Amino acid sequence: MPSEQSRRAVAHDGEDEKMYPIDKEQGGNHTEEETIKVVPIAPDGGFGWVIVACSFFCNFIVDGVCYSFGVYVMFWTEAFPEASKLQIALIGSLLNGVYLLMGPISSALTNAFGFKIVIFSGAIISAVAFIISMFATSVPFLIGTFGVLGGIGFGLIYSPAILCVCYYFDKRRAMAVGICVCGSGVGAFLFPPLVTLIIDHFAWQGSMLILAGLVLQVCIAGALMRTLEVTVVEEVEIRPVLKPEEIPLTQISEKETLTYVRDAGPGLARTVSQEAVGGNFRDLKHVDKGRERTVSGASGDLEYVRSRRYSSKDGIDVQTVDDQGRVVHQRMSGSHRQYSSQHDLDAAGVLTKHTEVARPLDRKDVLVHGSLRNLDRQQSEQADQEAFKRTSLKRRQEQKALEAAAVTGKPVKKSWMPPQLRQALIEMIDVTIYKNPVFLIYSLASFLGMLAFYIPFTFISDFAKERYGLDNETASLFISGIGAANIFGRIFWGWLADRPRSDPLLIHNICITIVGITIGFIPLCFDFTSLMVVSVVFGFFVSPFISLLSIILTSRIGLTQLPSAFGQSQLVRGIASLIGTPIGGALYAINKNYDMTFLASGAAFIIAAIIASFIFVLAFFTRKRKSGKPIHSEVTA
Repeated sequence: MPSEQSRRAVAHDGEDEKMYPIDKEQGGNHTEEETIKVVPIAPDGGFGWVIVACSFFCNFIVDGVCYSFGVYVMFWTEAFPEASKLQIALIGSLLNGVYLLMGPISSALTNAFGFKIVIFSGAIISAVAFIISMFATSVPFLIGTFGVLGGIGFGLIYSPAILCVCYYFDKRRAMAVGICVCGSGVGAFLFPPLVTLIIDHFAWQGSMLILAGLVLQVCIAGALMRTLEVTVVEEVEIRPVLKPEEIPLTQISEKETLTYVRDAGPGLARTVSQEAVGGNFRDLKHVDKGRERTVSGASGDLEYVRSRRYSSKDGIDVQTVDDQGRVVHQRMSGSHRQYSSQHDLDAAGVLTKHTEVARPLDRKDVLVHGSLRNLDRQQSEQADQEAFKRTSLKRRQEQKALEAAAVTGKPVKKSWMPPQLRQALIEMIDVTIYKNPVFLIYSLASFLGMLAFYIPFTFISDFAKERYGLDNETASLFISGIGAANIFGRIFWGWLADRPRSDPLLIHNICITIVGITIGFIPLCFDFTSLMVVSVVFGFFVSPFISLLSIILTSRIGLTQLPSAFGQSQLVRGIASLIGTPIGGALYAINKNYDMTFLASGAAFIIAAIIASFIFVLAFFTRKRKSGKPIHSEVTA
């Protein structure tokens, strides 16, 4: 059976020419734009380090404020004696929970509008929330302003800040992300004593105004977080017509009809077709699908040829599809030119010049907060193919809409929601991921762990103040101890998880088990030194629970389902954060001390580790089922 394919030759400055065959889908005609995808190459350095510094600062501000909420618990307990610990804890739980719940939404907004607009919006919303909080006369007032409104603003800052680093780095991503997330630890280390000092001098109302000013500095960082772009220049050139017999043709082993554009050398380009049987060319003729304008010149006939030239500052990645349907990546530092025949053109020159923005979430691996070296090759290829098909489908739909508008004379109807925003939301809020048993188990463990995560940050200073009679400034140092240890923990555990034979999930389970035991020792501490040691151990071992999230999801769920898995994980953790510290506050109200609060927090971490360990059991039975061997033979060995 004869097969019909469309072949295109691509040429670019400083590179050898290659042919990329693309199978035509049945019932559809493909344009040049549908069979090629050009994206900018991540700089992996250079201006990328500026992005790392900006992201570090965003993490420093956001998590610094969130982790220092325990300081406000001490002061608001005195300022609002009629309020219970549960009510005061609800302020901080909303701040943390809402900003995690905003993760999928802020990522989708970033995909549609870019990093600058989203981070600017988040900084302004947060600053307004803190300024309004100055005038609070009750805890419910603070719940709405500091908690809900502040959480929305922080959610719009945090996710784009991390996403931008992954967007700018491929080979050095693990190092870059490791540096920027250390901003959270530095913030947790510096903010508690700083906030305590500010409140001592300006009262807690004055601290709100100063926090608003600090958050507004995030706008400077956001202004530097620009998206990568590809410059596209559409040109029309006058070129000599290449005679059919001068065009070198590739032998074909079966009868085929091929149509392609061939760049045969400097100044030569022509659309031709060939019919071949067993490698012997039976006929060769010019293709005239429409009226093609030619002009006479001194050296013979000339024609107008249209081309699209792609370029980017740090190079481009030209993606096409091979005969097996795999996406072929061709990275180049120069520009890339793609030719196509053009009819009824009146003059040569530049038609248009514009830029195409590389959307962050067009690449699923941008959500991986670690090295890309250990990614499964098959999963990466599958993710590439899906992204390529999605881009091709989007262009085809846009082209059909334009053609329909041209026929009917009606303008193209635009959706109220940008397609980039809609697609990102669909992927990240896809609940079908819960059909995956591995994700279901991990989500349950993650939910329990997040219930307990913020309890030490929120209550340890107030616990020390009540138990040992410490002043506010000294009591705030325990949060600083957690933050300092967290810096080294993020670096060390991130490095260890990036080793080829390391299992991120195993690291995660061991660490949160130690965390659970450590928190259980808090009520047994008898002085400042013992409590500080426990705080440091907690800060060091709790860091993988946050920093290894995307790496665990990638290794256990896969790159293809990563957007929905990551988005749902943020929602699960956000919901747990909303109710975790209020439960701790309720336990304090029942027992009139924090002992049961910390014991319950430690138990939640240990149970979370046990539940997450069932993923290994599930993987064991899955391997045995696939191998077809009896399970009991190795279990009893």
